[in-house]
Amino acid sequence: MPSRAYNNASRLQQQAELKRQIAAAAAQLHAEKGALRTSWADIAQAAGVSLPTVYKHYPDFETLIPACVGHAGDSAPQLPVDLISSCPDLMAAARLLAEACDQRNAYYQPWLAWGEAGQLEPLARLLDEQRVGFTVLCRRVLQRHLPGDPRLDEMAAQWQALLDFGFWNALVRHHKLPRAAVRRHTTQLLLAVTGPRPAAETSLRPKRKSTP
Repeated sequence: MPSRAYNNASRLQQQAELKRQIAAAAAQLHAEKGALRTSWADIAQAAGVSLPTVYKHYPDFETLIPACVGHAGDSAPQLPVDLISSCPDLMAAARLLAEACDQRNAYYQPWLAWGEAGQLEPLARLLDEQRVGFTVLCRRVLQRHLPGDPRLDEMAAQWQALLDFGFWNALVRHHKLPRAAVRRHTTQLLLAVTGPRPAAETSLRPKRKSTP
């Protein structure tokens, strides 16, 4: 019995390692030429396994994409959530968020620059989940420094959009701005979001009639 249990555990470990090997090969190919341009045969060749083996473990994008995202995420720069949450003031928090997201966006650029989320539902779902979680973090930071502000949800959504890969990629890749400049501008925009409401907005409110 102990020998059989050991063999089962060893076999499971080998299968898990094989799945990691395939996911790593797929993630590398997705970074090089996009997920939609990568065939299962390409993955099999890169992983050094047979095509049926790839299909056995990852029969479709529903199973493959989360594994690739997980593999890429293992080496991604982590958000210093505790440090961000404990910043002494809003400017420090905004600066740290801009710097951390710049590092993460640069790391994920080889995968996200292909813009395949609209065609790959599993990827779109994962990115949406990440955006929701990040918006929650932004709201928590804003709540700490601007407690009771009625615009918290609105500001958190704007912060998330400013720190999202799409905005970063447009500035770095399309407008060719240096990343240091992007970090600086992003910090300024984050702080601008938290400023007072524009005079034009407040002027639209009906004025109270003064009582004699």
